[in-house]
Amino acid sequence: MFNLTSCPPVIVATVSGRSYYKITSVLKSLDLRYLSLSPEEAALSTGKVIITTTDESKIVNRDNMYLDTQLEKFPLSIKAKILQNCMGYFGPSKEQLIIGIDPGKRIGISILYCYFELDRIILSSVNSTVEKISFVLSSIESPTKIVRIGDGSLALSHQIAGNLKSYFKDEVIIEIVDEYGTSIRQGTEKNRGGLRDISSARKIAFRKGKIWNSCK
Repeated sequence: MFNLTSCPPVIVATVSGRSYYKITSVLKSLDLRYLSLSPEEAALSTGKVIITTTDESKIVNRDNMYLDTQLEKFPLSIKAKILQNCMGYFGPSKEQLIIGIDPGKRIGISILYCYFELDRIILSSVNSTVEKISFVLSSIESPTKIVRIGDGSLALSHQIAGNLKSYFKDEVIIEIVDEYGTSIRQGTEKNRGGLRDISSARKIAFRKGKIWNSCK
């Protein structure tokens, strides 16, 4: 894994106060550094990722340019693009989207891109989990997409796996992972904000499992 602080800052290219506030608010929520430039300055900059508005995009006119509306709708996709630009020299083998899932009463989800945790989520139902993961899988470009699901609650694991497989077919690799040793011990931490579920999901994401089709 590597650190986002080593990545070049995102260029925020707008003179609109309202758009600037919206863009920077999302970037802050994603823990991304940014640099403010005018659209004219951004057009001449060496920035790897530029965020601007629809009207000002005609001035920026760059291939690595994204609109504020895209950032608002697909924030993790933009974050993945930034990571992709930062680590291109590592080669395609590192470029993977991996989602770890810890199924249970509270479903922990860890989303990794290039082995960096893009986001961590707690959900309470299979439907919301499948909907969220489907959105992430559809919005982030990656040559390899893997979903790893813990086996602590097999009924839920198979339900999630089956729903995802029906949507994505062979576009996504689905694995069932042995959860043993992934949970924080009950006596060491309270499960505040789903801490144990998130921690388990992250460990599951890093642990290779068995292809789901062979587990049914």
